[in-house]
Amino acid sequence: MKYLILIISFFPLSLFSQVVVQKDPRVDLLLKMQEEVNKKAYLENNRSVQGFRVQVINTNNRQKALEVKTRLMREYRDHKTYLSYQSPYFRIQIGNFRTRAEAEGLRNQLLRIYPSGMLVVPSIVELKAEDEEAL
Repeated sequence: MKYLILIISFFPLSLFSQVVVQKDPRVDLLLKMQEEVNKKAYLENNRSVQGFRVQVINTNNRQKALEVKTRLMREYRDHKTYLSYQSPYFRIQIGNFRTRAEAEGLRNQLLRIYPSGMLVVPSIVELKAEDEEAL
């Protein structure tokens, strides 16, 4: 009975209460500015896309992997060379290509140095400045 009286006593107050919210127009301006900042930061930090690299060697001999990487860096300065280790193998990959066809072109050039065992592998690659403009 107590609860019923309390509910009935507050019920009329809730019928007549209204809340009016006024939004400051500067809030919209701040939201737009923050959106621009976020877009700029996203573009600066997201300079990588799904692409392809040429895997030149996959070996458990670290010294051999380093020799291959050194030779590739010396002869193919236009392409970035990567060494990765996934136990127990060292992998040497070269290039940042958007399409498989571009990677196959470099693979065909590398066949004269390393006649077997090369693969074109999918990878997350870094974008070049001209590729970013094309996007």
